[in-house]
Amino acid sequence: MFFRQVLNEDLGCASYFIADGGEAAVVDPKWEIEEYLRIAEENGLRIAHILETHNHADHLSGHGRLAEATGAVIHISKDAGVEYEHEPLSDGDVIEAGDVRIKTVATPGHRPEHVSFPRRGYGSRRSTLPHSAPTNEHNRDSL
Repeated sequence: MFFRQVLNEDLGCASYFIADGGEAAVVDPKWEIEEYLRIAEENGLRIAHILETHNHADHLSGHGRLAEATGAVIHISKDAGVEYEHEPLSDGDVIEAGDVRIKTVATPGHRPEHVSFPRRGYGSRRSTLPHSAPTNEHNRDSL
């Protein structure tokens, strides 16, 4: 399994690049998408999914730009009230990126529509997300 944290140094926000079996998901992409495209190209990966944990009022998300550049599907909570093209997420939904299974857990609080992707929710027959992987500021066991 491939896992990389991508930081937005200006805002102190993190996004995550997760892949296995040649297919990747990006969680909470920053506006500047070039780093995700470079990671994918350097590692022979196709970005197929973009996961948003919530609507971001503190920075501009790059989900639209990344979807346009890659053809990836944007996933966000069914409660987000967004008008752009996306696949709505509900508690318990699973997204498959190659051989990685990413489970959605509704975690309202930071925002009413907030979802998390717990480290223990990642898995496949071949791999799981390492427990030493960085976590977010809202839930120490989730991305």
